Amino acid sequence: MTALVLQITDVGRAAMVDPAGGTRTVHIVEAGLTQAAFVAAPTLEALPGEFKRIDTVSGLAVAPDTVHLTLRDSGTDSYAVRGIALYLDDGTLFAVFGQPDPILEKAAAATFYLAIDWTLAAADVAAITFGDTSFLNPPATETVSGVAQLATIAEALAGAVGDKIITPAVMAEVLAGYVNAAQLGAASGVATLGADGKLAVDQRPAIDLIDVWPVADQAAMLAKADATVGDFAVRADSGLVYVLQALPPSTLANWLEITTPSPVGSVNGKVGAVVLSSGDVGAVPSGRKVQTGGGLLSGGGTLAGDLTLTLNPASATEAAAGVAGDKVVTPASLATILATLAAKANGAATVSAGGLLTGGGVLAGNPTINLAAASAAEILAGNEGGKAVTPAGLAGLPKSLTPNGYWTLPGGLKLMWVQVRQVVTTERVLTVAYPDSFAAFVVPISLTGWNTVFSISRDLWCQFVGDPGLSSCTIQTQSDDGQDMRLDGFNAFFLGV
Repeated sequence: MTALVLQITDVGRAAMVDPAGGTRTVHIVEAGLTQAAFVAAPTLEALPGEFKRIDTVSGLAVAPDTVHLTLRDSGTDSYAVRGIALYLDDGTLFAVFGQPDPILEKAAAATFYLAIDWTLAAADVAAITFGDTSFLNPPATETVSGVAQLATIAEALAGAVGDKIITPAVMAEVLAGYVNAAQLGAASGVATLGADGKLAVDQRPAIDLIDVWPVADQAAMLAKADATVGDFAVRADSGLVYVLQALPPSTLANWLEITTPSPVGSVNGKVGAVVLSSGDVGAVPSGRKVQTGGGLLSGGGTLAGDLTLTLNPASATEAAAGVAGDKVVTPASLATILATLAAKANGAATVSAGGLLTGGGVLAGNPTINLAAASAAEILAGNEGGKAVTPAGLAGLPKSLTPNGYWTLPGGLKLMWVQVRQVVTTERVLTVAYPDSFAAFVVPISLTGWNTVFSISRDLWCQFVGDPGLSSCTIQTQSDDGQDMRLDGFNAFFLGV
């Protein structure tokens, strides 16, 4: 269903207000049509460029907050519609909608038929009535007869769509994925789990345990008539192990010999009784030495015996003296060095702050230096001289980065722009409100016309009328020859405080 947002006009809203209090019922009886593109403002009291009015307007509340609205024109004229209006029985313009592109186009032989689901506040829906309701096709609900959509199999399986119906074919496909209750726990059916989460005992298959048979020889192995697939036979005559792969066990081909580890045949190319030497296993000669390369390590020697490598630590006294060159500093001696350095520090010395910095104090008290950040309000005022400007403070300055917006700079200077998208086809005067107000003065910077398409013949431009005000300005459109006058809008830019 077409989703159009209709704008209730100020006069339409006023018609719904009961002077005695509460809401008064209004009666919609006609619809106006226009080919002109316009801004659907609540201040409108007539449809711009209206060329036809039809009385075949019907509506019905299909939900607490939704009205299903239908417009129909079976005349023989042809036209394109860019905007519609709804009129009350007393001629009041109740609601409007408009857009630059055609909503629909009617041929001479065709019937204009537009269905809209109009979402409103529940109180507004209850206060609106319509004339002829004989040709409505509202969406079907639990309480309203109307047009319904069919759910797909994917939508039926998901179960998340509440405004479509299921056909028998789709229902059959949905039910095909479910198990018949009669098949649960039945033979050739579906197994079930018990309360312990395990397969029910009466549904478990018989388990055939694997046996290991010690046998004297091949004949004894083939004579094991009670052997089953998976059983093992260990033959005493050969020490080999066989597993039964298939029945019967009396067939030798059904037994598979399992390869088992065999004794070592050779070591590094030697067979028989092997006696290894150091060269056979890559042993390091005992005459090989571990030597120190000088520096702080001492010790070492040949691999024939145990070796000792020594790294001597410096004592606290030696660490503090800083003379020994053949010893290393440990955490214990390092603490002595740090304590010595701390004792030599001048705890009475101070750290002072100046300029934008505050704080400080003696070194013995762990002084703190502060640099205060200016707030967005202080940056905007431009009077604070003792704080620093930060990116966060600049980002907090008042602004509105929209087609009709503004940006406030430090000190209060404000840049403001206005973008109007409204078709103008005559010489006229327009009042343009700013997106925000200036406090002291405003300077107009630029005013340019705007068209949706290129044209060398259009002859309509815009000018400022007088000096702009602090919250709005006056603009006039003008043509030198009155030919092909059209503007689709204009852009204006202002600077002020």
